[in-house]
Amino acid sequence: MEFAAAVYISTRIIWLIAIQSRGPTLDVKSVDISTPENRGLGYRTEVNKRGELPALRLDDGTILTETTAICSYLDEVANSGHSLFGSTPIERAVTTMWLRRIDIELVQPLISWYRNAEDTIDFYRGNQIPIPEVRMIQKVQINQALNQLDDELIGKDYLCGDRFSAADILLYGIVTPMLVATPWMNVPGRLNVAAWFKRMDDRKAIQEAIKGFRSHVIVD
Repeated sequence: MEFAAAVYISTRIIWLIAIQSRGPTLDVKSVDISTPENRGLGYRTEVNKRGELPALRLDDGTILTETTAICSYLDEVANSGHSLFGSTPIERAVTTMWLRRIDIELVQPLISWYRNAEDTIDFYRGNQIPIPEVRMIQKVQINQALNQLDDELIGKDYLCGDRFSAADILLYGIVTPMLVATPWMNVPGRLNVAAWFKRMDDRKAIQEAIKGFRSHVIVD
């Protein structure tokens, strides 16, 4: 399997899923988003017509895009014997529910908040149109979602209760790289969210996956 990747948030999420589930070995092909290589004709012709990352080319030539789809596939073909998406219909439904909540309420607003910064206009080179004036609204939406999440985590270790899942990896993978730019996301007042972050930080497999991330996904 060839994994077209960059040092990017969604790539990090998929990497965490692959390591946690002990899935198939990925042949990583680094893509330079600073040029941006992924918007070039070669990448859009051979890999993803939309010019987006990441993308996973399977052995039969099928190309998967979209983070959740790739994660779901890697989980399905993994050898760990334990699915991060759930082992029963109820578990899978609860995981899907939390994946949707995290994506709609936190992931998309957070990515949009970043992309709407005025100084991203040179980075995206016309591929994204930043709207700086909406960032305040998005920051409020993100804080509201985190306040709600803090309530939802009362009495729970993870988003799906006692069960560590793909939803936890999605939230952790999207938020932790952004904390340098958004320290307001993990304020001490949100005790349950802060405890969840600490719990995730302490997971040995998470530590090992993050340690190996940049050594595998790097642009020469």
